[in-house]
Order: sequence, then C-alpha cells, then structure tokens
Amino acid sequence: MSSVAIVRSQVERRIPGALTLYERPVPEVFSTGIQAIDCEIGGVPKGALAQICAPVGITAGKTSLLLSLLAQVTGKEQFCAVVDASDSFDPESADAVGVCLSRLLWVRCIQRGMKAVEQAFKSADILIQSGGFGVIAIDLGNADERLIRKIPLTTWFRFARVMEALPTALVILLPYSAAQSCAALTLKLGASAQWSRADAVSHTRLISSVEFNVEVGRTRTKKPVQSARNNFTVRPQWA
Repeated sequence: MSSVAIVRSQVERRIPGALTLYERPVPEVFSTGIQAIDCEIGGVPKGALAQICAPVGITAGKTSLLLSLLAQVTGKEQFCAVVDASDSFDPESADAVGVCLSRLLWVRCIQRGMKAVEQAFKSADILIQSGGFGVIAIDLGNADERLIRKIPLTTWFRFARVMEALPTALVILLPYSAAQSCAALTLKLGASAQWSRADAVSHTRLISSVEFNVEVGRTRTKKPVQSARNNFTVRPQWA
C-alpha cells in the first residue's frame, strides 16, 4: 500500500468522510417566465441567494425580470414578498404583468441611505424566519454603490447559509455583483432601446421596444458557463 493510501485510511478511520468529495445537489428552481433566460439557467434556484445586477440610473430590465418571476410564483398560489429599500415598487405595473397582489407582501422601508439598506436586511431576516414564502426579493437596485460596499461579507454568507435549509428563493437586486461566491446565481443586465419614427405633426419619437442583454456571471442550476449571454425583448404598452 502506498504512503498516500496509508495516510488516507488513517484519516478516514479517525474522521469518517473527511476526504470524501462533497457534491452540492442541484437545487429546484422557479421559472422566470422569460424563455431566453430559463433556457440558459433553468430558473431561479430555491434554497439559495440569487443576485440581479444592473447599474443605477439606467433601464436594464431588472424590474421586468423580477415582476415576471413574481407573476410565475404567485400564479402557482405561492406567497412572495418584496422588501423595497427605495420605495420604487409599482403595484399597478406588477398587476399589469400578472402578479397576484393578494399573494404579495410589500415591505416599504421608510429610512434613507445606509439606514434603508440595514432596514431592508432586517426585514428580510424576519420574513425568512417566518417562512411560508416562495420568493423573497430585496430591491437595492437604486442604492448607491458606496452603501452596498459597506455591507459586510459575513452578511452575505449568513443569508446564503440560512437559505440552504429553506424551499425559498432569496432574490436581491443590486447595482453590481456584491454577494460574490455567496450567490448561487448572478445575472448582469444591460439594455438597448429601439425608437419609432418621428411623428409628422409633433415630431416626437417613442420607444418601440427594448432589448435586454443578460450575462450569466454565475450559476449552480446547470453546468457552469463562461459569461454566457442572452437577450430578451419587451415592448411598451403604447407601441
């Protein structure tokens, strides 16, 4: 017997399974309702933290993606919660895309700045401990990057570990990828708009459609990808 095999047998005799490779099970997922994304990632994983990232101040599709996900989950008679750190959630828009508002809890943070970020995490912590939600979303998408960078890495680790024991998806909207390896799924969004022809009378132009670009930065739901990209298009109601 080789020296490596001897050492291995001695270690495993004292600590069973110490050298056994741990394989993380592939989590169940919630469909986002957007075929281009679901085909690429399979869906948003349950029992995990997912982050949807887009720079502040641009239309990148993060709200459209979140509302589509909420519509899918509430449509299957599961309850969801949105922790709104910047008071930007629009119930009318959610209702228009099919979100069942009677199954949605909207938590509005009344603080501003870093206090709003802290309040959002405290609210999410209470909801996670309460249980009963299919999706819990924390909207920090409009928060200043300097505030997000103040969130300790231990906070991301704690939330990621707590979620592993639950059948719930924790989805966080962020201006950049802050959760790093704590996230089971990272989506980075961008967008480009298509404009209509100028009106002959008023010379105005309207957005006819918006193409959203999705980059998969990290996923555990399928085979690892290397910055896979995909697109989906949304048309305004007036188009």
